[in-house]
Amino acid sequence: MSYVATIGEREVKVTVEELGGAGYKVAIDGVEHVVDAHQVAGQLWSVLYRGASFVVDVTQLPTEEYEVLIQGDCHKFTLMNEQRRAMIRAGGKGSAGKAMLTSPMPGKVVKLLVNEGQEVEAGQGVIVVEAMKMENELKSALAGKVKEIFVSEGEIVESGAKLLLVE
Repeated sequence: MSYVATIGEREVKVTVEELGGAGYKVAIDGVEHVVDAHQVAGQLWSVLYRGASFVVDVTQLPTEEYEVLIQGDCHKFTLMNEQRRAMIRAGGKGSAGKAMLTSPMPGKVVKLLVNEGQEVEAGQGVIVVEAMKMENELKSALAGKVKEIFVSEGEIVESGAKLLLVE
């Protein structure tokens, strides 16, 4: 999975690769870190990094904003997958046309938030995909009608799999 995190005015490229179990390889602007992360409860995670243990409280705010509390320090940033970011930069948000929503990561379709034929707004959540024990609400890049849904709840999808079409 590839993301762009925005911290203040600075943009950082973040990629996350599952290593199996609770292990993940996280690259931040190309610098790789191997972490062991266990979701303890809700938004609370136990993270092992370089032999040290951290309790991390992750709160997703409206839109793509996050607050992460680590050892008393609060870090705020936005996190957007690269596909959505590219669509917005290409003028997809709020523009006319078609938008094929694909899975930005391998995972499990947890919930369909819309039905075929339903009108959606740009930025509206349309599907929830679980990956790395986190639920990711994927949003429509444009306003329109859900033309076709290619997956069902409970289905396992690969990165790049077609999820739904909005036009």
